[in-house]
Amino acid sequence: MTVRSVNVEAIRRAVDKCCKTVEECGTCDKARCLIGFTQTVMDYARAKNAVRIPRGHNFIPEDDLRLYYQDDLLETLSEILLQCQSCQDNHEEDCVINIARRAMERALFGEYMPFSGSIAAYLLQVARQEPSLGEKLASLYQQKKKAAGGGP
Repeated sequence: MTVRSVNVEAIRRAVDKCCKTVEECGTCDKARCLIGFTQTVMDYARAKNAVRIPRGHNFIPEDDLRLYYQDDLLETLSEILLQCQSCQDNHEEDCVINIARRAMERALFGEYMPFSGSIAAYLLQVARQEPSLGEKLASLYQQKKKAAGGGP
């Protein structure tokens, strides 16, 4: 997978919509904010033309307890899934898509969801653990996939 096969800009735009801004948060500390961290990951991927950040998932801010807008997070997570290559056995924790997905999971669910490299299995897992959000996420993902010409 190359950075050219991932629409980093689309993910970055979606993440930007989740930002609560300095007006709402009071200060902006990207290293301690799940949204700011994800923006930095996407900027790094674009600047370095890289799809891997060694140990990047270890730097996801665990102590960000802000309440973000669910609809924005669902939109962003669906965009991240759309960009995912469904690597299956070749799934890497250090992939920028994986890092972004994990950060958005933390913001939306308060925890990480198991991911094996299969979007279908992931959506089923989310629906099992969070039925209402899982249904919305699956629907958004299918809409985006269809709009992108990826079938039903």
